[in-house]
Amino acid sequence: MHANSLNRSFSVLIPDGESGFALFAAHCLSYFSNVKIYVLSKECWSSIRFSRYCYSYTFEPATDDATHLEIISKLVSKNKIDVLLPTDTKEIYFALANKEVLANMAALAPLPDPKAFEIANNKWLLSQFLEENQIPGPPSILVNETHEFAARLKDLEFPVLLKPMTSRDGKGIKQFDTPSDLMHFLDQQRPDTIWNRFIVQGFLSGSDVDLNFLSRDGEMLALTIQQAIIPNRRKYGAAGAIRFIQNEKFSAVARKLVAGLAWSGFANVDTICDDNNNLRIVDINARFWGSVRGSLAVGVSFPYLACLAALDIPFPMPNYEPIRYFHPQTALQEEILSILGRSQERNITFRESGFEFFLTDPIGEITRVYCQEFLGV
Repeated sequence: MHANSLNRSFSVLIPDGESGFALFAAHCLSYFSNVKIYVLSKECWSSIRFSRYCYSYTFEPATDDATHLEIISKLVSKNKIDVLLPTDTKEIYFALANKEVLANMAALAPLPDPKAFEIANNKWLLSQFLEENQIPGPPSILVNETHEFAARLKDLEFPVLLKPMTSRDGKGIKQFDTPSDLMHFLDQQRPDTIWNRFIVQGFLSGSDVDLNFLSRDGEMLALTIQQAIIPNRRKYGAAGAIRFIQNEKFSAVARKLVAGLAWSGFANVDTICDDNNNLRIVDINARFWGSVRGSLAVGVSFPYLACLAALDIPFPMPNYEPIRYFHPQTALQEEILSILGRSQERNITFRESGFEFFLTDPIGEITRVYCQEFLGV
């Protein structure tokens, strides 16, 4: 899709500028000259404030939903906002809770049904949904004090992963190699902090594959598939470099998931691909994701397409090219390793590197990297 594909100009309000995904969304929208980006943030100095693509930045530390709604209403009215585009989980929850009010202010990006959103954000509910809909996922059991837990634990192959039901970015995940190690750890925890708050999942070996999509009422509008080629330095973190692939078998899994949830909105789905080329769904990130700019590099701007869907502007299912994409820090690391003759991914092109964001939006991108690397946000 090209920047001049639509003549109609429209304005977008990102109401959660404090989110780390807000700048990514702005970069994806910036490819289209007909879009003007407004930002509302609960933080004074979030990275998107320093982006050259941020037309207007409003800092308002709303302390409750009613105040947040009032501020959004004033911004929409003052700036004639066309589209509201929440980027992260918390703001999507807010938008779902206030959907009717917000929809009367401006067009809302597609949002999932509250029940589907709850399933996507709860690992135990997701595992039950997958089992009921015969969609492959890792074997999972709820941690509780019942005899059923102890009995089902005996059926799991070790190693296993202990996961908080509602964690993100791999936080709180622990691996245990034997049942005794797991039980010893659980026995040391306060029951109210562990029972019905964690699940135990079988450890899956294979390669990481992500399904990225935008859909409405269970109908796929856009899809990209990416496979990890360089892991994250942080265990269970998103890959440092990916390769976009096209695979009809994987696409069918994505479509079955979208249809089963009757999903509306965007999402990134973590899966594991085994030696037989079969996918198992591990997690759903029901928000924008860290490699959304990778999809932009292959010609699919999910934030822009979400805005078109909000405005009921039809568009064809986008095609994309099977190329690599390196997060900027990983690209720099690989370039240094290449000079030393130690890189396995050589000849990284400018398009594949993510360096363009440092060149086109240097202050915003440098601020983002600083916040991520040194402040952990």
